[in-house]
Amino acid sequence: MKVALAHEYFAARGGAERVVDVLHAMWPEAPVYTFFHDRRRYGDLPGWDLHTTYLQQFPIGGGAHRLLLPLYPSAARSLRVVDDTDVVLVSTSAFIKGLRLADRTVEVAYCHSPTRYLWDWSDEYLREEVPLPLRAPVRELLVRLRETDRAFAARVDRWIANSRVVASRIRRYYDSESDVVYPPIDVDAFAPQRDRGDFWVYVGRLSAYKRADIAVRAFATLGMRLVVVGEGRERGSLEAIARDNIAFAGHLDDATLRQLLGAARGLIFPAEDDFGIVCVEALASGAPVVALAAGGAPEIVRDGIDGALVAQPDPDAFTEAVLRVERRTWDPEELRDSARRFDVSRFRDRMRAIVAEAFARGRTKQRFA
Repeated sequence: MKVALAHEYFAARGGAERVVDVLHAMWPEAPVYTFFHDRRRYGDLPGWDLHTTYLQQFPIGGGAHRLLLPLYPSAARSLRVVDDTDVVLVSTSAFIKGLRLADRTVEVAYCHSPTRYLWDWSDEYLREEVPLPLRAPVRELLVRLRETDRAFAARVDRWIANSRVVASRIRRYYDSESDVVYPPIDVDAFAPQRDRGDFWVYVGRLSAYKRADIAVRAFATLGMRLVVVGEGRERGSLEAIARDNIAFAGHLDDATLRQLLGAARGLIFPAEDDFGIVCVEALASGAPVVALAAGGAPEIVRDGIDGALVAQPDPDAFTEAVLRVERRTWDPEELRDSARRFDVSRFRDRMRAIVAEAFARGRTKQRFA
C-alpha cells in the first residue's frame, strides 16, 4: 500500500504539526503535499519529500499567509498527488483536502477542525483579522468559500476527528460521520519533577481566541505565581493587566516546556479548543488541569479526577476552580495514568487500522461534484 500525506502548511509548530510529525514517522517514505513551507519560521524538514504549490513564492512569514486565503482552493486544485498512490492521508483544518487525486486514490482526512473561519467562528475571524472597511467584501468571500469547502469535504472517503466535539461539527457542516482518534501524546516524554514549584502555567497563543486574559485576570486576583508561555498579538494588553506575580516567558523549546510542566502546580486552560493537547501534557507531567468545560477539554479533564472544569469563561469562576484544586492533594502517578488514554501508541495503532480499512474498502465518494 502506497501512502501519501498532506497538511495545510508548515508556518508554525502547533498541535496539528505534532500530529503530522507522528504520521510522517509512521510512513517515513511518504511524500508530503502542502501549500507552502516557511523554512525561516518553521525550520527545516530534513528527509521529508515535500511538495509545495505556487504559494511558496509569495511572502509568507510573520502571518502574511493569512492574506492568501482566497488562493487556497486554487492552490489545492493545483497540487497533484502521483497517480499510483493508494491512500492519501490528509491532515486538514481547511482546503488541503481538495488536492487533485487519481480516481483510484482513497482519501482519508484527519480533521483538526472544520474550517473555523468559514463556519462557527466566522464572525470572530472578521472582527479579529479583517480591517473594518474590508469586512463586507470578505464576508461575501467567505460565503463562496463555504461552498468550495463543502464540495471538497464531499469527496473525502473516510473522516477521522480529533475529538468528539469535532466529530459533531463534521456531522453538522459536512454531513459526514467520522471515527474519533485523539491526537498523539508521548506520555513517557513527560515526567513530574521531584519537587513541585510554587507556580501555575498557561500555555498557548496570546490571542483573543485562546482567552489568556482570563488566566491573567484570575491570577492577578489570586496573587499566586503564573508563568505565561506563548507569543501573540495580545501580549502587550495582557502585560498591562498583569501583576508582579505573573511572568511572561514567551516561546519555549519543547525540553524547557516539559521541565516547566513537570514542576508546575497546575495548568490553567481557559480556551474553547478543538482538543487541547497541552492539557494531556500537563497530566502526563503530574499536574492537574483547570479547564473550560467546552470544546475538547471535557474529553480530557474529568472534574475532581484530573483537575476541575469551569462552566463559564469568567475570571472569578477560574479563580474559584484554582483554589478548589489547591485545597486537595493530587497523586502525580494517577494523573499520568489518566494521560495514557491519549498515548501515541494508541494513536498509531488506530490510524494504521483505519488506513488499512479504508484502502480495503476503496473509493466511496465522487471525486468532484
